[in-house]
Amino acid sequence: MTVVLCGVGADTGNVRPVPRVDGDGRFEYVPIPEKGATSETATYGSIERRYGDGVLADLLEGVRPGSDGEWVTDPDDIRETPVHHDPNLDALTYGEHRPGYVAKLRDLEPGDAVGFYAGFPGPESDYKHRYLFGYFTVAERPTMVDPDADGGAKRAALESHPENAHARRFEGHGDLYYHDPAFTDRPRPVVVVQGREPGGLLDRAIRLSDRRTGPNYYMDEGVTAELEPASRTDNGVHLGGFKPALECEISGDALGEFVWERT
Repeated sequence: MTVVLCGVGADTGNVRPVPRVDGDGRFEYVPIPEKGATSETATYGSIERRYGDGVLADLLEGVRPGSDGEWVTDPDDIRETPVHHDPNLDALTYGEHRPGYVAKLRDLEPGDAVGFYAGFPGPESDYKHRYLFGYFTVAERPTMVDPDADGGAKRAALESHPENAHARRFEGHGDLYYHDPAFTDRPRPVVVVQGREPGGLLDRAIRLSDRRTGPNYYMDEGVTAELEPASRTDNGVHLGGFKPALECEISGDALGEFVWERT
């Protein structure tokens, strides 16, 4: 049995400011902005905040949909920007094209689990420590979408995951794309993981990191002992900088117990 921890969600490269975790562990899950055409109807102006009145757009001063494009700063334009809702923890679905992530996700089995962490400034610091904010149990073997397949084969692979963000990219764009829509000529495999309960968006975020060395964060030793990551450096378990996918040598049930004990 295996757990894979995936670093996801909006960060300084695509939204500003990055929403905070408060002193009680409460947070807003802000998906990244979608980079191009999509059938997704959810926008920053349609997703209600979990805490307080209003919508996610009310928390944001800017979004940047492209990898190196211009920032969108007009409040009305921010409200109308569609989100790349990945993971979608209402539908319990997650898609990924980053090679290091695909390699760890593609061989998951039913009963394994995927956990999702992000960088959030905390109540007392602007450092973006790493917090677990959601997870789900794997429902079935992941779906692999071959980048060299024709459109019909890709559509057939994605049709059982209609609420997945990559399926909605496909519907809106007519093909899969990666960092930006112009990158359809640089195809990569896409893996789609369908989840089931237990799992979902947590009520309180769980801090995973305890220290920072330069731009990089490292996992708390107590958390390391419970989650049993398969790899570590001389400095400990690396959580980014650029947030890595981490394979943990525990069961999906053990991740659920870890969450229950800490929330």
